[in-house]
Amino acid sequence: MPQLTVNFAGLRSRSGPLSLGHANILRSIAVDEDPSRLNLAMVFDAPAAGGLDRVAEQLRTLLERHESLRTTYRLTTPPSQHVAAEGRLNVPVVESEPAPTSTSTSTSATATATATATATAETSAQDPLAVAERTARELRSQIFDLESELPLRAAIVTAGGVPRHLVWVVSHAAMDVAACELLHAEWAALSAGEPLPPAAALEPIDVVELEGTPAVKRLGESAVRYWESQLRRVPQAMFTPSRTAPAKSDWLHAGLQIRSRSAPGHLAAIAERTGASASTVALAALAVLVGHRTGHSTVVTTSLSGNRVVRKLRWFFGSLAQDALLPVEFAELSGFDDAVRQVRSAGLPAYRHSWFDPTAVWQVINGVSAERGISFARDLVFNDMSALATAAGSPEQSARSRLPAVWIPGHQPEPVEDPELGGSVGWVPAEDIPCRFFACLYRLDGEFELTLWVDPQTLDQEEAEEFGRALLRLLRAAAEGDLPLKDLAGLTGLAPVERGPGWYLVDRSWVELGSVRDLLANVLGEVPHHVTAVPDAELGHRLVCHLAAPADPEDIHPRTLAALPGRVAAIAPHTYVVHEGAPDTGDPDAWADLPVVAESTGRTRERDEA
Repeated sequence: MPQLTVNFAGLRSRSGPLSLGHANILRSIAVDEDPSRLNLAMVFDAPAAGGLDRVAEQLRTLLERHESLRTTYRLTTPPSQHVAAEGRLNVPVVESEPAPTSTSTSTSATATATATATATAETSAQDPLAVAERTARELRSQIFDLESELPLRAAIVTAGGVPRHLVWVVSHAAMDVAACELLHAEWAALSAGEPLPPAAALEPIDVVELEGTPAVKRLGESAVRYWESQLRRVPQAMFTPSRTAPAKSDWLHAGLQIRSRSAPGHLAAIAERTGASASTVALAALAVLVGHRTGHSTVVTTSLSGNRVVRKLRWFFGSLAQDALLPVEFAELSGFDDAVRQVRSAGLPAYRHSWFDPTAVWQVINGVSAERGISFARDLVFNDMSALATAAGSPEQSARSRLPAVWIPGHQPEPVEDPELGGSVGWVPAEDIPCRFFACLYRLDGEFELTLWVDPQTLDQEEAEEFGRALLRLLRAAAEGDLPLKDLAGLTGLAPVERGPGWYLVDRSWVELGSVRDLLANVLGEVPHHVTAVPDAELGHRLVCHLAAPADPEDIHPRTLAALPGRVAAIAPHTYVVHEGAPDTGDPDAWADLPVVAESTGRTRERDEA
């Protein structure tokens, strides 16, 4: 395959530690079983005039402009980054000339139909945009060696030798979604023959110095305290498939695309009434529906934050994204407007505390989880990428497909809307996304576009479609006036999940007693034991594990906590009671009649006394 070589030289070489957001992304890449999930892929239109030389020159401009594209890493402890002063990027050139169609003169209807279908498939397969998307997916699936290669791959798709599309695949270590927005604007300007303004933003290594200032250090310390206080009260997980669900084998989830030209007006009406942004209204609608569906009065969302709140970072090109932990309590609220205001109020501290030392926050997550006997699950994730559609300098306000897969600005087909629904709900190809419910908000201007990547154990295809329709119905109804939250089922048609016997609300989390028993059986093996749920005024229910002596809860409890991740419908027992022997009968109540040898807490004393 022919290729271009894009050389850069005469630049600044330097090394240094990682910023907080940067370190957070590198940690995610290091622990992910499939780091290719954290690659970002884009397909941009390429300028035809000037041929391959012009495309190569534009790539050189971007490489020289942004240090993050010329950076390799040392994945030691602590990790570090190294910016190259010179180097090269090899860029394959992929020709996509359409295959010739059949010239058969057969009069057979079947033969004609077959030939037409074959020719159509071949032409579609060789369409430059289809070739570019396929190439982007192939390059995205390859894991970067961040210690030895640039964090960037590119390819040029041509038709008859004329450049048509640029394929850009980059490690999340080098760019986040906000940087994708900047890249698109810069590529569009270069393709239009416009010069780029001088680069004025900080480079990734410079951010480390900024984070060392007293003001930012105080912000990070405050963020750790915020996360600790919120984690002590949130549910373990929002979505809790039963123990009878099939074992999880992959995280390949189909995407439900929700589009509506009416919804932006609905969002604007609600926003004006509540004083919230359209994005906040959309998040509130999602959170309210998730709470209604799952039976949680506290809905905790992990919202991705670009962390460009400091003026010096507004145009930062690199990776700063971290999580904002956004729990909202809906129990005392009566109407949807109050829910929107509650999300707006909760969002302010959540985003303010999304700039933190990831090592410190993970210590807090693990520490609080151990204290509560839970395993905190990041299973409801919200990513507002609507700025991508309205970025200054971005000529396209739609996209054929969007990140987290392949972002293709423009080329978006018009949806066929259901007049009664005021929008459309349809499926897009599956993606490998390691969380149970990932909501990506892509557009708010002119058209509402949101994709839900949903674990089928959370919502099957029919339930997911009903969730999407319920969202549009909720926005349309709320645009006309405030809605009682108690009327959600009738207004939206979305049914709450049905929980049969054996489910208990324990410390704000929905727990399946059978899942807890499976957990302890896995840990204890042949040791006689029995787990019960006891009503508790503070927690709702308290889990008690009865054991036959000899048994050591001080050994059993840590092993139980270690086996907990992934078991979102189980938590560790609150109390371990060791008895003399085990009942002779299968009657669970018989354990209570046995003499007690010892009793041990499964929580810290501070937690029990709180």
